[in-house]
Amino acid sequence: MKLGLFGGSFNPIHNGHIDMARRVKEQFALDGVLFMVAKEPPHKELAGDVDAASRLAMAQAALAGENGLSASGLELSRPGKSYTVDTVRTLLAENPGAEISLIVGEDMLRNLPVWREAETLLRLVRVIAVSRPGVEGSLADAAETLRIRFGARVALAPFTGQDVSSTMVRAHVEQALPIDALVPPAVERQIYESAFYQNESVAQKQEKLRASLNKKRYEHSIGTMRCAISLAARWDVNGAQARLAGLLHDCAKLPPESLLALAAQHALPVDEFEREVPGLLHDRLGAIIARDEYGVQDADVLAAIRCHQLCRAHMTWLDKVVYLADKIEPTRDYPGVDVLRSLAQEDLDRAVLACMDSVHAHLVREGKRIKPEGEAARAAFQKELMERNRQKA
Repeated sequence: MKLGLFGGSFNPIHNGHIDMARRVKEQFALDGVLFMVAKEPPHKELAGDVDAASRLAMAQAALAGENGLSASGLELSRPGKSYTVDTVRTLLAENPGAEISLIVGEDMLRNLPVWREAETLLRLVRVIAVSRPGVEGSLADAAETLRIRFGARVALAPFTGQDVSSTMVRAHVEQALPIDALVPPAVERQIYESAFYQNESVAQKQEKLRASLNKKRYEHSIGTMRCAISLAARWDVNGAQARLAGLLHDCAKLPPESLLALAAQHALPVDEFEREVPGLLHDRLGAIIARDEYGVQDADVLAAIRCHQLCRAHMTWLDKVVYLADKIEPTRDYPGVDVLRSLAQEDLDRAVLACMDSVHAHLVREGKRIKPEGEAARAAFQKELMERNRQKA
């Protein structure tokens, strides 16, 4: 058996890791590549405070369905730091006769001489080195040094890895930038749902929200946050504002009796329509709760939460992003949602209006009453778009 061993902290695993493993497997005719998640890497400090079990779970989710690629938690069961030479000995004992190729990047290739029992390790494995954009140095020179000093077997991959790193992923999360192009969807979902790499203020709000909502509503809120961040980047809207409004837009999604009691507590006027359908109060109450219980002071964020259900005249770009993200986030599954998702990348205003029309048509089909304020906002938005198109013509 020809096995590739790809070790690292995978903090988190990303598309560059997976692409590299696929290409190495094919180029060097390996039977499989094993992603070995390190519990406590000996050569660097881990950023983000994400435990090894979570990093392993992300790697396993990322590789589910990948032919010949798998993730291992072998090193998690050992105490102390993770040394590759010990892992190789274990794998050879479990797989007699196996040929192990150690897959490394350019920086690791240069550092191999200082690894634990480097001479023994390089006698047990072949090394496959892959260059990465932005890393200075020469693969050929580093490989020749290992051959001369240790008699190492070193092969150089005939391609360059993708320009993506775990550091980049963590920075994008902290800065409210999208990561959907950097990691597999399953990893993106785990990162956001668990608040990995998130700044402390947002992470605290997220944990508070998790405790207050049921699992399905929490997952919807995280999906809306993810989608709002992505739409914000596409339409040049403040990502941090979109993240916060998307996260907290449903923070008042409570049972009807609780909504009515909360409205009375805050002296919020409730009309006859809302007494019949108390769920319509959750947007206005959500803005109040976001302010009073989650400490949100940004007036634009609170306004976007307040109008995410019925909209309003003269919506801001942030309002539109949050309204649309709520309707097309990844857990949503209804006829026409994929059309709306595509339209949201082409024309945000047209997507918002199409979504308003879709909601209106659904209520009509279900025989439900339509709140006048919602219809007025829809009519105002239609008028705004007509005027915009007239000016363009």
